[in-house]
Amino acid sequence: MKNTLYIMVASALLLFTACDVIDSTSDRSEQNRGISESLTTQTLERGGPPATGNTIVDIASGNDDFSILVDAVVFAGLDGVLSSQRQLTVFAPTNDAFIALLEALELTPEELFVEENRDLVRSILLYHVAPGKRDSGAVTTADQINTLQGFFIKVKEENGAFLIGNEENGYAEITDVDINASNGIIHVIDSVMLPPSENNAGDGDSGNGEGDNGDEDTNQSIVDIASGNDDFSILVDAVIFAGLVDALDGNRQLTVFAPTNDAFIALLETLELTAEELFSDGNEELVRNILLYHVAPGSRAAEDVISSTRIRTLNSSFIFVNEQDGDFFVGNDNGFAQIVATDIFARNGVIHVIDAVMLP
Repeated sequence: MKNTLYIMVASALLLFTACDVIDSTSDRSEQNRGISESLTTQTLERGGPPATGNTIVDIASGNDDFSILVDAVVFAGLDGVLSSQRQLTVFAPTNDAFIALLEALELTPEELFVEENRDLVRSILLYHVAPGKRDSGAVTTADQINTLQGFFIKVKEENGAFLIGNEENGYAEITDVDINASNGIIHVIDSVMLPPSENNAGDGDSGNGEGDNGDEDTNQSIVDIASGNDDFSILVDAVIFAGLVDALDGNRQLTVFAPTNDAFIALLETLELTAEELFSDGNEELVRNILLYHVAPGSRAAEDVISSTRIRTLNSSFIFVNEQDGDFFVGNDNGFAQIVATDIFARNGVIHVIDAVMLP
């Protein structure tokens, strides 16, 4: 049965390859079209890089008031991340901000930047970086913004000043804005923000243009959310069959591209199989491999996904991100799935809904 199934999947790959992505969009529903148009609007609002060509690291390195920040970035091994082509938003603490933190810790920079503190410094710095280019208007109109560290920073206004941070460890004031770089934008803050001890999402807008997120129960895990939605019942059965429940129910931040029941049914029809035949002894490794191709490390909001060209998955292969006529797709030469809903936040990550099962 296992060898036969592998042959069937190989045949399905050929079928997917033969179908042009553009042709596959012709019968998309109006609902899907509206979602993808919303995502396109977000992409356009981010704008392109300025003509100067300076990266975030270049700009920070050229400003003496960010010298400690630059030292921290180099120490944490993040200079490559902040010099890449990926569009990012950096909330940059000044030297005075770092000095105030060091005085509170009774440390010098040399004492902080030692090997045993590398992961700590890296985590703190990633809490100051958000995916996508967010100008001051996008920041100040958000309630919360997801970061590359995986937890959210909150945004609030007090007496005309805008503050970012969290209730547990305090807020920094935004003192300067919209310093454009070739790979994003810098906003200056007057304090170093410390990440909260637990994920703090769920109090409002995620900062991704997707509207209010306050009604979602972010105490639920990815598995909890999928299990509570009848349209993911086959996906949940597949997760259980492949032994991935613990992986998707833990504390590690993940991004799941979740195929609907209709997506699985379409694949099963192509394979001429029932769900029971697919989920039979000997197929666990195959199903697990396919599912892991739908999971990426880190919590990636929609804006982060559509601003990427490719995303590495837990399957260790890349999924590629394409845009066609206002629709966004993820997949590879074997075929692409359309993103039809986004930013379903869980305590351990985020779910984006897709309309086809991607084959690695």
